[in-house]
Amino acid sequence: MEPISEEEKQELRAILSSFYGNGAFSWRITKRSFELFGELISKTRQCDSAMNWVPRSFFVGNVLNWAKKQVRQTIVRHFRKDENKHYLLCMRGAALAMKTRFFMAQN
Repeated sequence: MEPISEEEKQELRAILSSFYGNGAFSWRITKRSFELFGELISKTRQCDSAMNWVPRSFFVGNVLNWAKKQVRQTIVRHFRKDENKHYLLCMRGAALAMKTRFFMAQN
């Protein structure tokens, strides 16, 4: 693997700072940090897949029509598979679970 450029390190720091705060700008970025970022994306995709099956908010109206619509929309979300979009909740949850591992990757 070729060396990590300073620009790549700064880009990863900027991404990590959105989850962990400005302290991430001072973190030492290593190859392990990039590996963990790949793992973070993978975990997020697993969560995204599950979130596609969660029904959306109910509005006043016919419950049966709402239920039918939810089933249709769930199936569409499941098969659409937009790989570049993630639920913010999933990203934050995965990032929180991995914070210590990112911090330890500095060494």
